[in-house]
Amino acid sequence: MVQAISEHFIDAIESETDGRITVNLQAATLGGSEDNMSALESGTVDIVSESPPTMAQRFAPEYSFAGDPFVIRNMEHYKAVQEEYLMPEDGLNGILLENGLRLGDSFRWGNRGFTSNFAVTTPEDVQGVKLRLPQFETWTSVWGEIGAQPTPVPFDELYSALQTGVADASEGPISQFMSTSLYEVQSHFSVTNHLLGVNHFIMNDEFYQGLSSDDQDLLRSTMQEATGQITETIRENEQTLYDQARDEGTTIVQRDEIDRQAFVDAGMPALQELSESKWAADIDAVLDLA
Repeated sequence: MVQAISEHFIDAIESETDGRITVNLQAATLGGSEDNMSALESGTVDIVSESPPTMAQRFAPEYSFAGDPFVIRNMEHYKAVQEEYLMPEDGLNGILLENGLRLGDSFRWGNRGFTSNFAVTTPEDVQGVKLRLPQFETWTSVWGEIGAQPTPVPFDELYSALQTGVADASEGPISQFMSTSLYEVQSHFSVTNHLLGVNHFIMNDEFYQGLSSDDQDLLRSTMQEATGQITETIRENEQTLYDQARDEGTTIVQRDEIDRQAFVDAGMPALQELSESKWAADIDAVLDLA
């Protein structure tokens, strides 16, 4: 779906400029995140969409806080973090520019939740639970502090790991839960909202600098319109997926049943340590942004 809307955005750019701007997006569909970023850096593609963890891991780990658990509350909070720390040239964007890339606008692709065979409403529910996590050091630090047991499992082995007990639980958006049929091996999806899934459009800067000033403005405005459309479309799709999960027998533990602040408090020692030793921002300053 994101790919389809991204292609619509590219078509709109090319139409609005009567073909003055032609954008190569196709190659970015041929591999994973690392392949996409390599293609963008080399100029094989002009624009890709990627997540803050991908950008942080590849270029700037000090900005991982934009994609770490229990930091970002909602899209409004993320936009404030984006304007304060990510878009300025003395922030993440400056590091990307040094690598020939330019940060564009962001869109929400879904909140991550907790999949398990029991309801998760407080930190007590995850004590000692073997939680499959992507191997981002910051993610494992926070969940480990909360009391879970981070368990490395390749994504393509996630279903079997949950089926056989190698892992007790996983985390991810409802779209992942449904597309991988995890409802067959996990009875509950708890809407913990521990991490807001966000992607940014990222441009090859040589491509961007090759545009006229008017076309740069047009590109940015069309991108902003597209990100709003993507966010709204995905929000609507999420509700459909929750209904489909219920139809499959999944118990959805709603966000108002979950003490999210208790998770934040339980993970705070790890968040403070990350803030002091790794991040380019103070955790309290980030949390206090409107």
